[in-house]
Amino acid sequence: TAVAMLPSARAGAGAVALTFAGGLALLAVLYASFRMAFVDTLSGLPNRRALDEALARLSGNYAVAMIDIDHFKRFNDTHGHAAGDLVLKAVAAQLRAIRGGHAFRFGGEEFCVLFGGTHSRAATEACEEARRRVEQARVRIRSAPNPRRRTQAVKRNDASDVRVTISIGLAERDAVARTPQEVLKTADQALYRAKAGGRNNLV
Repeated sequence: TAVAMLPSARAGAGAVALTFAGGLALLAVLYASFRMAFVDTLSGLPNRRALDEALARLSGNYAVAMIDIDHFKRFNDTHGHAAGDLVLKAVAAQLRAIRGGHAFRFGGEEFCVLFGGTHSRAATEACEEARRRVEQARVRIRSAPNPRRRTQAVKRNDASDVRVTISIGLAERDAVARTPQEVLKTADQALYRAKAGGRNNLV
């Protein structure tokens, strides 16, 4: 637009510059709309809507992992939601790098990873590797004071490193669970067994 408004710009060149500016503006609007519709703003991962579309496209051999951050509500109550957001981002970063999988933010403290064209053995190894990375990682947070604890003597605004763990339920498409929704449900049931079995493990 600035080029088109230059006094020395020719009429034809000005029209081309304005057309180019309009095209860029349209692309920016489309990109922003796509991110709002399909990308989770906090974690940067594709969101639940993107997951539903990815599930609808699955075929052949695949596996689905449901992942939950252990005791996340307790963590939020202790350190504050801002610290919880940092933990969500840190776990999302680890899951984004998961070998052979595509990670999604399922909602709350839950994530989902799709392994297209993958057998359960390879998916299990990748998930176990991600679980160990999360367990070993440190997240630098600044705890917020808890307003419900008026007798709290220690200020909770000092920066500190914390560790979190995740529980994982993994399911593969088979003769029983054939549709993506059935595999997702089976993975969710496996996740509940992982949490009931002590958390920080994979079922």
